[in-house]
Amino acid sequence: MIKPRTIKQAKTECLAAWAAHPEATHGWCVHHCIEIEELSESIVSRIRYIVKNKAKDEQVTRLDNLRPVLSISIVLTARAHYREAIATAEKAYDKAIAPIAPALKAYNEATAPALKAYNEATATAMKAYNEATATARKAYNEAMARARKAYDEATAMARKAYDEAMAMAHQRDCPNHTWNGRTIFQNR
Repeated sequence: MIKPRTIKQAKTECLAAWAAHPEATHGWCVHHCIEIEELSESIVSRIRYIVKNKAKDEQVTRLDNLRPVLSISIVLTARAHYREAIATAEKAYDKAIAPIAPALKAYNEATAPALKAYNEATATAMKAYNEATATARKAYNEAMARARKAYDEATAMARKAYDEAMAMAHQRDCPNHTWNGRTIFQNR
């Protein structure tokens, strides 16, 4: 039977991993629900905080996942490519929704009389509002759906490439990590 690891063992291994890479500027799972982040304080302070303040049954998992990012060039390159793709997709999205301006103007012009009628008589106004805005609302929703679809398609490949690069880097730097895409704790 294998004896479970102790907090002391996990802490010693965590400290050793960081001591071996004092140049590290980013960490894996510094916080349980953030896969990677730039260090904002001494890692030794974070380790002390975990041991002093976090639940005993979480400490080994936290310390086992808290490792320096050694694959920083992979991570930063993936992040840069992802941000470029998002910027390109946002420009395409803005271009796609530009033609919506006339539809929005028509929608606003159509709603003005309906809103006035609504204030005069609720029942009559609701019917007039729905009739007056149906065409403009339909045109607006269709244009927005096309823009959303184009944006989603433009970002999907970039997101996939980014996620794959992050997973590869994380696995390489921290082979025994328990990150599941949201947290290091498997039951959350």
